[in-house]
Amino acid sequence: MNKQESILDLFLLGLRTWLEEIKWLGKSVLARFEVSRLEKELEQEYGILGRITESPRGKKEEKELCLKQVSFLKEEIETLKSDLASDREERMKKLRSGHNA
Repeated sequence: MNKQESILDLFLLGLRTWLEEIKWLGKSVLARFEVSRLEKELEQEYGILGRITESPRGKKEEKELCLKQVSFLKEEIETLKSDLASDREERMKKLRSGHNA
């Protein structure tokens, strides 16, 4: 490989890396926004649960529904965070393998 090909290869790698970073940045901003929204919803559910707990008997169904919603929101938040982390790791592996190819 001559010097010109080497410089071109490095430039193309840099360009691919930059484009991937921009795509990932957009994706991560959206994912973080969704996590934030779900965390606010989770806080609201905890508030509802607290009010249900303080009220007189007869709200068992509401409490169970609220607990299910809390569980779902926690799971969804963890899934989004995990997906974001694994997506970044996968992307970095692709970039590294593309450079070595």
